[in-house]
Amino acid sequence: MVIRMVVAFVLHAGRMSCLQAAGAVRSETRHRAQVCRLLRRPSFRRLDLNSVLRKALLERESGQGLFVFVIDATLCGQSGKKTENTFHTGNRRRRPKKGRRYGKNKRARKSCHSYTMGLLITPSGVRLPFSRPHYTREYCQKQGLAHRTTAEAAADLMRALPLPKTAEVSVLGDTAYDAEVLREACGDRGYDWIFPCHPERVLSGTKPRPRVRSLWKDWSSWSVQTIRFNPGQGPDVNYRRLSPHRIGPKAKPRTFYVHEERRNVHSVGEVRLVFSTAKKHIAKPTPDDVKILLTNATRLSLRQVVESYSLRWQIEVYQPDCTSSAGLYQLA
Repeated sequence: MVIRMVVAFVLHAGRMSCLQAAGAVRSETRHRAQVCRLLRRPSFRRLDLNSVLRKALLERESGQGLFVFVIDATLCGQSGKKTENTFHTGNRRRRPKKGRRYGKNKRARKSCHSYTMGLLITPSGVRLPFSRPHYTREYCQKQGLAHRTTAEAAADLMRALPLPKTAEVSVLGDTAYDAEVLREACGDRGYDWIFPCHPERVLSGTKPRPRVRSLWKDWSSWSVQTIRFNPGQGPDVNYRRLSPHRIGPKAKPRTFYVHEERRNVHSVGEVRLVFSTAKKHIAKPTPDDVKILLTNATRLSLRQVVESYSLRWQIEVYQPDCTSSAGLYQLA
Protein backbone atom coordinates (compact mmCIF):
# COMPACT_ATOMS: atom_id res chain seq x y z
CA MET A 1 0.00 0.00 0.00
CA VAL A 2 2.85 2.38 0.74
CA ILE A 3 4.36 1.67 -2.69
CA ARG A 4 1.00 2.46 -4.27
CA MET A 5 0.85 5.80 -2.47
CA VAL A 6 4.39 6.67 -3.59
CA VAL A 7 3.71 5.72 -7.20
CA ALA A 8 0.38 7.52 -7.34
CA PHE A 9 1.26 10.74 -5.50
CA VAL A 10 4.96 11.24 -6.20
CA LEU A 11 5.82 9.58 -9.51
CA HIS A 12 2.56 10.37 -11.26
CA ALA A 13 1.73 13.57 -13.17
CA GLY A 14 -1.98 14.02 -13.44
CA ARG A 15 -5.05 13.49 -11.33
CA MET A 16 -4.10 12.00 -7.96
CA SER A 17 -6.64 10.24 -5.74
CA CYS A 18 -7.20 7.05 -3.75
CA LEU A 19 -8.62 5.46 -6.90
CA GLN A 20 -5.36 6.26 -8.72
CA ALA A 21 -3.36 4.77 -5.83
CA ALA A 22 -5.46 1.59 -5.88
CA GLY A 23 -4.69 1.02 -9.55
CA ALA A 24 -1.08 2.22 -9.50
CA VAL A 25 0.28 -1.35 -9.58
CA ARG A 26 -1.43 -2.63 -12.73
CA SER A 27 -0.67 -6.29 -12.09
CA GLU A 28 -2.44 -6.29 -8.70
CA THR A 29 -5.18 -3.71 -8.54
CA ARG A 30 -7.04 -3.03 -5.31
CA HIS A 31 -10.29 -1.38 -4.39
CA ARG A 32 -9.96 2.27 -3.42
CA ALA A 33 -11.66 1.52 -0.08
CA GLN A 34 -8.58 -0.46 0.97
CA VAL A 35 -6.43 2.63 0.54
CA CYS A 36 -8.86 4.68 2.62
CA ARG A 37 -8.88 2.04 5.36
CA LEU A 38 -5.07 2.13 5.43
CA LEU A 39 -5.07 5.91 5.89
CA ARG A 40 -7.58 5.63 8.73
CA ARG A 41 -5.59 3.10 10.73
CA PRO A 42 -4.35 4.62 14.01
CA SER A 43 -0.92 3.04 13.55
CA PHE A 44 -0.54 4.54 10.07
CA ARG A 45 -1.77 7.96 11.20
CA ARG A 46 0.82 7.99 13.98
CA LEU A 47 3.58 6.89 11.61
CA ASP A 48 6.10 9.63 10.86
CA LEU A 49 8.49 8.49 8.13
CA ASN A 50 10.38 11.79 8.09
CA SER A 51 11.09 12.01 11.82
CA VAL A 52 14.70 10.79 11.52
CA LEU A 53 15.57 13.17 8.67
CA ARG A 54 13.78 16.09 10.35
CA LYS A 55 15.57 15.49 13.66
CA ALA A 56 18.98 15.39 11.95
CA LEU A 57 18.20 18.58 10.03
CA LEU A 58 17.06 20.51 13.10
CA GLU A 59 20.07 19.38 15.12
CA ARG A 60 22.34 20.66 12.37
CA GLU A 61 20.48 23.98 12.16
CA SER A 62 20.29 24.60 15.92
CA GLY A 63 22.84 27.11 17.11
CA GLN A 64 23.23 28.71 13.67
CA GLY A 65 20.63 31.43 14.12
CA LEU A 66 16.97 32.23 14.62
CA PHE A 67 14.08 29.90 13.77
CA VAL A 68 10.89 31.53 12.45
CA PHE A 69 7.57 29.79 13.04
CA VAL A 70 4.63 31.27 11.12
CA ILE A 71 1.06 30.17 11.89
CA ASP A 72 -2.06 30.72 9.83
CA ALA A 73 -5.32 29.01 8.85
CA THR A 74 -6.13 27.73 5.39
CA LEU A 75 -9.50 26.71 3.94
CA CYS A 76 -10.37 23.90 1.54
CA GLY A 77 -13.68 24.32 -0.28
CA GLN A 78 -16.15 21.45 -0.36
CA SER A 79 -19.60 21.14 -1.93
CA GLY A 80 -22.51 19.07 -0.72
CA LYS A 81 -25.01 19.24 2.09
CA LYS A 82 -23.91 15.96 3.68
CA THR A 83 -20.19 16.62 3.82
CA GLU A 84 -19.02 16.23 7.42
CA ASN A 85 -16.88 18.65 9.39
CA THR A 86 -17.55 21.66 7.17
CA PHE A 87 -18.75 25.18 7.88
CA HIS A 88 -19.71 28.34 6.01
CA THR A 89 -17.43 31.36 5.98
CA GLY A 90 -20.14 33.96 5.43
CA ASN A 91 -23.81 34.72 4.90
CA ARG A 92 -24.35 34.32 1.16
CA ARG A 93 -28.14 34.43 1.30
CA ARG A 94 -29.54 37.50 -0.40
CA ARG A 95 -32.39 39.34 1.21
CA PRO A 96 -35.70 39.31 -0.68
CA LYS A 97 -36.39 42.40 -2.66
CA LYS A 98 -39.29 43.40 -4.85
CA GLY A 99 -38.50 42.94 -8.52
CA ARG A 100 -35.44 40.77 -7.94
CA ARG A 101 -35.40 37.60 -9.99
CA TYR A 102 -34.02 34.38 -8.60
CA GLY A 103 -32.82 31.41 -10.60
CA LYS A 104 -34.90 28.25 -10.51
CA ASN A 105 -31.84 25.97 -10.36
CA LYS A 106 -30.94 25.24 -6.73
CA ARG A 107 -27.37 24.41 -5.82
CA ALA A 108 -25.87 23.15 -2.60
CA ARG A 109 -24.33 25.85 -0.50
CA LYS A 110 -20.55 25.66 -0.63
CA SER A 111 -18.76 24.82 2.61
CA CYS A 112 -15.13 24.42 3.56
CA HIS A 113 -12.71 22.52 5.75
CA SER A 114 -10.17 24.40 7.83
CA TYR A 115 -6.59 23.52 8.71
CA THR A 116 -4.27 25.27 11.15
CA MET A 117 -0.95 25.49 9.35
CA GLY A 118 2.49 26.14 10.74
CA LEU A 119 5.60 26.88 8.68
CA LEU A 120 8.97 26.49 10.39
CA ILE A 121 11.80 28.30 8.60
CA THR A 122 15.31 27.32 9.66
CA PRO A 123 18.27 29.76 9.70
CA SER A 124 19.47 28.40 6.35
CA GLY A 125 16.03 28.80 4.75
CA VAL A 126 14.73 25.21 4.89
CA ARG A 127 10.94 25.10 5.28
CA LEU A 128 9.16 22.46 7.31
CA PRO A 129 5.33 22.42 7.27
CA PHE A 130 3.11 21.38 10.18
CA SER A 131 -0.67 21.17 10.27
CA ARG A 132 -3.64 20.33 12.46
CA PRO A 133 -7.19 19.77 11.14
CA HIS A 134 -9.99 21.85 12.57
CA TYR A 135 -13.09 20.06 13.85
CA THR A 136 -16.36 21.95 14.17
CA ARG A 137 -18.40 21.85 17.37
CA GLU A 138 -21.13 19.78 15.73
CA TYR A 139 -18.63 17.21 14.48
CA CYS A 140 -16.95 17.01 17.91
CA GLN A 141 -20.28 16.42 19.62
CA LYS A 142 -21.12 13.67 17.16
CA GLN A 143 -17.73 11.94 17.44
CA GLY A 144 -17.17 12.56 21.15
CA LEU A 145 -14.09 14.73 20.61
CA ALA A 146 -12.88 17.76 22.53
CA HIS A 147 -13.37 20.92 20.51
CA ARG A 148 -10.23 22.99 19.86
CA THR A 149 -10.21 26.49 18.42
CA THR A 150 -7.71 27.54 15.78
CA ALA A 151 -5.68 29.39 18.42
CA GLU A 152 -5.60 26.30 20.67
CA ALA A 153 -4.59 24.13 17.70
CA ALA A 154 -1.78 26.57 16.92
CA ALA A 155 -0.63 26.36 20.55
CA ASP A 156 -0.59 22.55 20.27
CA LEU A 157 1.55 22.83 17.14
CA MET A 158 3.93 25.13 18.96
CA ARG A 159 4.32 22.83 21.95
CA ALA A 160 4.93 19.85 19.66
CA LEU A 161 7.72 21.47 17.63
CA PRO A 162 10.72 19.08 17.54
CA LEU A 163 13.22 21.78 18.48
CA PRO A 164 15.87 21.69 21.21
CA LYS A 165 15.35 23.79 24.32
CA THR A 166 18.22 26.10 23.39
CA ALA A 167 16.73 27.08 20.01
CA GLU A 168 15.80 30.73 19.48
CA VAL A 169 12.35 30.96 17.88
CA SER A 170 10.15 33.87 16.81
CA VAL A 171 6.44 33.08 16.41
CA LEU A 172 4.50 35.18 13.90
CA GLY A 173 0.78 35.30 13.19
CA ASP A 174 -2.09 37.56 12.22
CA THR A 175 -4.73 39.19 14.44
CA ALA A 176 -6.63 35.89 14.89
CA TYR A 177 -3.72 34.55 16.96
CA ASP A 178 -3.56 37.39 19.45
CA ALA A 179 -4.73 34.93 22.11
CA GLU A 180 -3.74 34.01 25.64
CA VAL A 181 -3.20 30.31 24.86
CA LEU A 182 -0.54 31.17 22.30
CA ARG A 183 1.27 33.54 24.63
CA GLU A 184 1.26 30.86 27.33
CA ALA A 185 2.66 28.28 24.88
CA CYS A 186 5.41 30.71 23.87
CA GLY A 187 6.18 31.38 27.53
CA ASP A 188 6.43 27.67 28.30
CA ARG A 189 9.03 27.16 25.59
CA GLY A 190 10.76 30.53 25.87
CA TYR A 191 9.79 31.76 22.40
CA ASP A 192 9.38 35.36 21.24
CA TRP A 193 6.05 36.28 19.66
CA ILE A 194 4.96 39.11 17.38
CA PHE A 195 1.23 39.52 16.70
CA PRO A 196 -0.88 42.43 15.44
CA CYS A 197 -2.91 44.03 18.19
CA HIS A 198 -6.62 43.16 18.20
CA PRO A 199 -8.75 46.27 17.51
CA GLU A 200 -10.63 45.82 20.81
CA ARG A 201 -7.50 45.67 22.97
CA VAL A 202 -7.47 48.19 25.85
CA LEU A 203 -4.77 49.52 28.13
CA SER A 204 -4.50 48.52 31.77
CA GLY A 205 -5.99 50.71 34.47
CA THR A 206 -9.31 51.65 35.94
CA LYS A 207 -12.46 51.67 33.87
CA PRO A 208 -13.22 53.07 31.40
CA ARG A 209 -10.02 51.72 29.86
CA PRO A 210 -8.86 53.47 26.66
CA ARG A 211 -8.25 51.38 23.59
CA VAL A 212 -4.74 50.83 22.37
CA ARG A 213 -5.51 52.45 19.05
CA SER A 214 -6.52 55.65 20.88
CA LEU A 215 -2.79 56.34 21.17
CA TRP A 216 -2.84 57.37 17.51
CA LYS A 217 -3.98 60.83 18.55
CA ASP A 218 -0.42 61.59 19.70
CA TRP A 219 1.08 60.66 16.32
CA SER A 220 2.22 64.21 15.56
CA SER A 221 4.22 64.42 18.82
CA TRP A 222 5.95 61.06 18.47
CA SER A 223 9.59 60.59 17.54
CA VAL A 224 9.08 58.51 14.41
CA GLN A 225 11.99 56.45 13.07
CA THR A 226 12.41 55.75 9.37
CA ILE A 227 13.21 52.10 8.62
CA ARG A 228 14.13 51.17 5.05
CA PHE A 229 15.15 47.69 3.95
CA ASN A 230 15.26 45.63 0.77
CA PRO A 231 13.54 42.20 0.98
CA GLY A 232 16.17 40.70 -1.35
CA GLN A 233 19.10 41.82 0.78
CA GLY A 234 20.14 41.92 4.41
CA PRO A 235 20.45 39.33 7.19
CA ASP A 236 16.92 37.95 6.66
CA VAL A 237 17.37 37.08 3.00
CA ASN A 238 17.58 33.33 3.76
CA TYR A 239 14.10 33.38 5.28
CA ARG A 240 12.44 34.86 2.20
CA ARG A 241 11.29 33.50 -1.11
CA LEU A 242 10.60 36.30 -3.52
CA SER A 243 9.51 36.62 -7.12
CA PRO A 244 12.29 37.33 -9.66
CA HIS A 245 11.30 41.00 -10.15
CA ARG A 246 11.92 41.69 -6.43
CA ILE A 247 15.52 40.42 -6.50
CA GLY A 248 18.48 42.32 -7.91
CA PRO A 249 19.57 45.95 -8.31
CA LYS A 250 16.14 47.07 -9.62
CA ALA A 251 14.28 45.81 -6.54
CA LYS A 252 12.56 48.64 -4.69
CA PRO A 253 13.22 49.00 -0.96
CA ARG A 254 10.37 49.13 1.54
CA THR A 255 10.07 52.15 3.81
CA PHE A 256 8.21 52.25 7.13
CA TYR A 257 7.76 55.00 9.68
CA VAL A 258 7.81 53.40 13.10
CA HIS A 259 7.26 54.43 16.72
CA GLU A 260 7.68 52.27 19.81
CA GLU A 261 6.25 52.43 23.32
CA ARG A 262 6.20 50.17 26.36
CA ARG A 263 2.72 49.92 27.82
CA ASN A 264 0.67 47.70 30.11
CA VAL A 265 -2.08 46.12 28.03
CA HIS A 266 -5.09 44.63 29.77
CA SER A 267 -4.96 40.80 30.02
CA VAL A 268 -1.52 40.80 28.39
CA GLY A 269 0.84 42.71 30.68
CA GLU A 270 3.78 44.94 29.83
CA VAL A 271 4.67 44.58 26.17
CA ARG A 272 6.27 46.53 23.37
CA LEU A 273 3.82 48.40 21.16
CA VAL A 274 5.21 49.04 17.69
CA PHE A 275 3.25 51.48 15.52
CA SER A 276 4.15 51.11 11.85
CA THR A 277 2.90 52.87 8.74
CA ALA A 278 4.01 53.34 5.14
CA LYS A 279 2.83 56.97 5.03
CA LYS A 280 5.10 59.74 6.22
CA HIS A 281 2.42 62.31 7.05
CA ILE A 282 -0.96 61.24 8.39
CA ALA A 283 -3.53 63.82 9.43
CA LYS A 284 -6.19 61.40 10.69
CA PRO A 285 -4.86 57.85 11.05
CA THR A 286 -7.21 54.95 10.31
CA PRO A 287 -6.78 51.20 11.05
CA ASP A 288 -5.74 50.72 7.42
CA ASP A 289 -2.97 53.31 7.76
CA VAL A 290 -1.28 52.21 10.98
CA LYS A 291 -0.51 48.66 12.12
CA ILE A 292 0.05 48.02 15.81
CA LEU A 293 2.30 45.11 16.73
CA LEU A 294 2.42 43.45 20.14
CA THR A 295 5.63 41.66 21.06
CA ASN A 296 7.54 40.38 24.05
CA ALA A 297 10.85 40.32 22.16
CA THR A 298 13.08 42.47 24.32
CA ARG A 299 16.32 41.33 22.70
CA LEU A 300 15.29 42.51 19.22
CA SER A 301 15.80 46.05 18.04
CA LEU A 302 12.96 48.07 16.55
CA ARG A 303 14.25 47.42 13.06
CA GLN A 304 14.48 43.69 13.70
CA VAL A 305 10.88 43.58 14.95
CA VAL A 306 9.58 45.22 11.77
CA GLU A 307 11.69 43.04 9.48
CA SER A 308 10.77 39.90 11.41
CA TYR A 309 7.05 40.52 11.15
CA SER A 310 7.39 41.05 7.40
CA LEU A 311 8.33 37.34 7.25
CA ARG A 312 4.75 36.41 8.18
CA TRP A 313 3.82 36.73 4.52
CA GLN A 314 6.00 33.71 3.71
CA ILE A 315 3.22 31.35 4.77
CA GLU A 316 0.89 33.10 2.32
CA VAL A 317 3.25 32.39 -0.59
CA TYR A 318 4.00 28.87 0.63
CA GLN A 319 0.70 27.41 -0.54
CA PRO A 320 0.92 28.85 -4.12
CA ASP A 321 4.56 27.78 -4.20
CA CYS A 322 3.55 24.19 -3.45
CA THR A 323 0.66 24.13 -5.91
CA SER A 324 2.67 25.62 -8.81
CA SER A 325 6.07 23.98 -8.28
CA ALA A 326 5.18 20.64 -6.68
CA GLY A 327 2.03 20.04 -8.74
CA LEU A 328 -0.31 19.84 -5.76
CA TYR A 329 -2.97 21.66 -7.77
CA GLN A 330 -3.69 18.27 -9.37
CA LEU A 331 -4.54 16.72 -6.01
CA ALA A 332 -8.10 15.42 -6.05
